[in-house]
Amino acid sequence: MTEREFERQLQQFLRLLQKEKTCLIKNQAEKLPELVEKKNAFVPVFSTYEGTLSVAIKELIRQIQVQQAENLLLTEQAISFQTVLMDAVKENIKTPANTYSKYQEKQAVSTAIIDQKM
Repeated sequence: MTEREFERQLQQFLRLLQKEKTCLIKNQAEKLPELVEKKNAFVPVFSTYEGTLSVAIKELIRQIQVQQAENLLLTEQAISFQTVLMDAVKENIKTPANTYSKYQEKQAVSTAIIDQKM
């Protein structure tokens, strides 16, 4: 593979990472598995390249690393939000379900996602 072909492959990979970022921001999780499959197709290309690394290629590699780190942060943020949301839902489910009894009162439950108890 020539240096120019490798550079084109890097540019395509960077565009793919930018699409992944857009999907993460817009919460389009259904599109992520397809993007991961496409990303996996680039692994053999990158691992077999033995040519020289020009300044342009090094810059593309740096941009890819930055984009991957940003996508990782967005993924971790989404997972954290989902965990907090599920914990809040679990807390609300623990309340008694028989609220129609005239001898039992339902306790007020906080539905805030952020726990403000201190």
